[in-house]
This record gives sequence, structure tokens and C-alpha cells, in this order.
Amino acid sequence: MERRKGFTERDRAVVYKELKNFIDENKIKIDENVLVTYAFDSSPTPFSKPSFVILPKTRDEVVHTLIIANKYKIPVTVMSGGINVSGHCVPSEEGIVLDLRDMDRILEINTSSNYAVIEPGVIFDRLTAALAGKGYRCHIPTAPGGATPLGNYLLKPSGSLSTRHLDSILDLEVVMPDGTVVNTGSSQFPGVGNFLRYGPLPDLSGLFCCAYGTLGIVTKASIRIYPINESTKINISAFENYTASVDFVKDLINHNVCEHCIIWSWGHYRSYEITFPEEMKSHTNPTEPPENIPYNIVTTFISGYEEMTTLNEEICAKVAKKYGGRVLSEEEIELLLPTAHSSWTEFYKDYRQPRMEGAKKFGMGRYLAWIVHAEPKDIVNLERWALGKLHDIGVNPICYYSMPFDFGRSMFFRLFTYIKPENKELINKAQRTFKEMYDIAITRYKAIPLRYRYGADWLGSIGQYYNLLRKIKNAIDPNNILNPNLKLFGEVENEDSK
Repeated sequence: MERRKGFTERDRAVVYKELKNFIDENKIKIDENVLVTYAFDSSPTPFSKPSFVILPKTRDEVVHTLIIANKYKIPVTVMSGGINVSGHCVPSEEGIVLDLRDMDRILEINTSSNYAVIEPGVIFDRLTAALAGKGYRCHIPTAPGGATPLGNYLLKPSGSLSTRHLDSILDLEVVMPDGTVVNTGSSQFPGVGNFLRYGPLPDLSGLFCCAYGTLGIVTKASIRIYPINESTKINISAFENYTASVDFVKDLINHNVCEHCIIWSWGHYRSYEITFPEEMKSHTNPTEPPENIPYNIVTTFISGYEEMTTLNEEICAKVAKKYGGRVLSEEEIELLLPTAHSSWTEFYKDYRQPRMEGAKKFGMGRYLAWIVHAEPKDIVNLERWALGKLHDIGVNPICYYSMPFDFGRSMFFRLFTYIKPENKELINKAQRTFKEMYDIAITRYKAIPLRYRYGADWLGSIGQYYNLLRKIKNAIDPNNILNPNLKLFGEVENEDSK
């Protein structure tokens, strides 16, 4: 049976019967109303309805699903928490969705070697609570508590530990397209634990990171965890331009003062407030904040022994002054950003995703984001250019946040806006503008996208690197069953599958 458009009812019946031989039929969803809910997310990726949704509980059920899918050349798309915004989990038409939300066990919390072993359906709220009970924490992204750690960590995360600890993944268990199970890292050795990513052979964990479910399906992972220190403090400093903010965070990182920094645009930190600020409605130019509103706020997380954190708070004030900034007083914080401060406290000191009550007003529009990495020397020029490009097309509000990655070797920059859903013309214009901006960012500002998005135009610019990836995809998945709808490897589709 060739995979093709026009999958018949008889074809579905044959596949359904084989699936039921290995998987409880209650875990196989074929109801039209269920299938439709998996056919889209909030991204512009075209609607695409699967033939089956399977909710496995065990790795063996994933194995059998892939064996059957590979036999009949049926495309398979994997998801876990269901909080999807970028098209990565929109399935192929008439394919299979493997929804791993029921594989939700925390298998181990190892406080000797500081790692946890989890399944893909574990969500952040459960993991952070379990870790806190043992005096530990994990990397927290700017995603809701119902998101999954593996769904985030496998896509190069941005969040609470990015300044020093770029990658949370240690060791993976992966089911390949033909049903073969592969372990990476230290667990490739029989009976050995999941404590080490790099061994005597090449790092295969990295092969499945940023692969978006196109090379294998991760069914278990070991992730880095960190002890909760004796003292934690949040320094909040104000700056009148982005260049000073970048210089400030670089200086702190270079001197090992802090664990993490985030630079917030005035539009973003003000938008946390529960009542949507009037200045966001009247000030359309994102480079010109209202009077007495700092251009940037920088939140700096300090952790360690009490003596260390007290001293480092003083150093933050010294360094802020060096670059023309200042530490905000408690009175200024209460007046300027009470809701934002509450959210940052949850994020940094409580080690969980903030509830972000102030984000309720974001129901006003469609969230659209543009995210890149660049070297610090290039990001300061990119910031003003990117704000101007979005301002030119007439959207409002325009927000961003930015942070150093890997001790400041690169700067992360997320620019975003909210547009009323009924304004289709402006939404389309913003999406076209973002695509054009990636090309300019790469060539003019040496900035690269954070992640691949459906329909990205820059793949052809990475030359032999991309050719090698295509060869790897062909070798691993010759029938191209794993997430072909993403079109990351569209050129290598098997002719029989067209």
C-alpha cells in the first residue's frame, strides 16, 4: 500500500486492524471531531487532518505504531503537551498523530549526579513541584506550566538558565522510524545510568535536538537539574537604550556575578500590568517610550550563599551606574511594574512559570513572533532596525525581550506583536515582513533564526550542512514517514510516497 493522497476507507480499516493488535483501541482515535482538533495550531501552517490519533502509554506502543506506519508509508507526527504555536506538530493529511501526553512518568530524580529522567508527557508544573520537594530546580522557559520540558528542551530552549547552561539534554531514548530503539549518552552502555551526554563516540543526542520529530521519536530523556541555593535575589535595573543594557549584562556575566539576565523592552514590561496601559495605545513608536518610562528594564537573577548574593547586589548597582543605568527602588517597582515584578518572582525565586495575570489583555490579538540569535556587537544594531521594520507596517504594540546565551557568546532577541484576528490583511503583512526580515538579518546583521519554522526560505543558504542533513534523513528514514508535513526535508521525499 503506497502512501498517497486519497487514502481509502479500506486502507484505514487495514491499518486500524493492525494497530489494534498491539494498542488498546481506546487509545486509537478515529472520530472526526477528535481528528479535526489535531489539524491545526495558532501558526499559519495550513489545516491538515490526520486519519488516526494514537495516545500511547508505553514505549512498545510507540515502537509498534512506527513499524506499522513504516510498513504502509504513513506519515507520523509526534506531540506531547499540546501547547503548539509554530506548526511543528500540524500533521500530514491522512497521517498518524502520536500524542505522548499519557507517557508522563518522572522515572528518576538523581540528586547525586543532578539529573532527572522523564517521559515526554511530563509537564513543567509537575516536574518543578517534584524537584522543589527535593530542593532542586530545572531550566524554566517562557512557556506555560502545561508545556512539556522535552518539547521545549529538544528545540533549543530560552529561559531561566540560558545565560550559563545552554542545553538541558543529557541522554535520550529514541524510537527510530523502523521501530528500532536507540540510547544515546552514557545509557548506551548496558546497566549504566543517564548521567553523561558525551562519551567515547560521537554525540548522537544532538542529532535529535532541533530535529522537530523528523529523525526519531524521543520516549525518555535525562535532563540537567540544579540544587536550590541558600539565597536568591532579583536585581531590577533601568536603562535608556538597548546598547547600555547589553553592555551591562555582558559585564555581569564576564565577572560571574549572576545566573541569568533578561532585557525587557518598555512595551513588554509595561504590558504585564493587568489594565492595558494607556501609553501602549497612544505611543505607536516602540523606540520612544512615554515620559518617565525607562526604555529597558533588566532583571538579573543572583543565587548562592547569602554573603555572595548581598555582595553581588552591590556589584549590580555599581555596574549599572557604569553604563548609565540605575537600580530601581522598591517604591519605583511598585509604581512602575507591580504585576511584572510578581511574575518575575515566580519565574526566578519560585522556579515555576509565572501565571502572568497581566497577559489577559493579550486576548486582544494574534501573537506573532520573530526570533534570532546574533553576536552582541551585531545585536545592538539589529534591535533598532527590527523595531523600525515592524513599526513601518503599522502594528501596535511592538514588544521584545532579549537575553545572553552561553555566557554572552550570543544574544537572543524575540520581537513580537499582537494583531486583532479580524485584521487578516495586517496579519498577512506582518508574516510576510517577518520572513523578509530573516533574510536581511542573516546577511546584514549575521543573525540566525532560533528555530526552523514551516515554509522557511533560508534552508538553501546553509549549503553542504543541509546536504549532509538530507543524507542523514535518507539513511534514517528512507520512507520519509516522520513529520514530512513540516517540509524540513521536502527534497528527499520518497517517490513512492508522492
